[in-house]
Amino acid sequence: MTDISKPENVNNSKITIICSAPDLSSQNIKTHLLRLREWKPLELPPESGFSAARESADGKFRLVDIEEIHVFQDGLDKKLEAAGLPASLIIFASKHRSKEEINSLTVHCTGNSSGEARLGGLPKSLAVASPAAMKSILSEMKRLVGEKGLKYDVTLEVTHHGPTELSVPSIYAEIGSTEVQWTDPEAGEVAAKAILAVSLEKVPVAVGFGGGHYAMRQTGLLLETDISFGHNFPKYQLEFADEALVRQAVEKSNAEFAYFDRKSMKSEDKKRISEILEKLGLKVLKESEIREKYGREE
Repeated sequence: MTDISKPENVNNSKITIICSAPDLSSQNIKTHLLRLREWKPLELPPESGFSAARESADGKFRLVDIEEIHVFQDGLDKKLEAAGLPASLIIFASKHRSKEEINSLTVHCTGNSSGEARLGGLPKSLAVASPAAMKSILSEMKRLVGEKGLKYDVTLEVTHHGPTELSVPSIYAEIGSTEVQWTDPEAGEVAAKAILAVSLEKVPVAVGFGGGHYAMRQTGLLLETDISFGHNFPKYQLEFADEALVRQAVEKSNAEFAYFDRKSMKSEDKKRISEILEKLGLKVLKESEIREKYGREE
């Protein structure tokens, strides 16, 4: 008979990994999470809305199964709390879809810059970011890909899609970009190991502006210096970066400064966003300044 435990009430908030039944990548990552750690099943209250829940033997993680897709999980933090499973950080183990069909491992935070919210969340709303978790997971993905000699791009994506209505910090950890990669066991193992290596140690945080969907310059800075990023807005979303959105990005990233991918930005966007940041008391640091101040000793 399987021993099913009730979650303990003392210091009950855990790093919570959400795996979605219809998401092939999510199930691939889950398979490896279950192999890499010892887990004990948890008793769920009736009508919790969750398929299953487990806690790692070391007490650091919970693994929670949902039947829906991740992007429409607004209010998930409250739902977890109601089930006796409060989260300190939510990690969505997910697939990444791309027309380019690139082998990729990605992390990003969620939010909608514009007045549209086609893929979950609310318009003009951003989730609470976890820059420390994004940095540690992406860095470990990069290290493991190199160690295994896998042909996968490891990259930070810009802020996009839902959920947005979460008061607990959250991030996505993804495998892309087609069914071939979503079900690749090596990619699943890398993503699972990187998630389990997550660190919440405080790091210097920037908000990013400019560049493409795959924030290449921001990725380089995250991997090669001591900083991380919270919310990132690509060049094609900068028209929506008004004072309310920028303020929200700074607050929900707990950002200390900003970074511009200058060559990709229109001068009017640079000027407008610079003025907003100045009003909020944030400096814009150039790449050279970030590398000088936060670069690592060789």
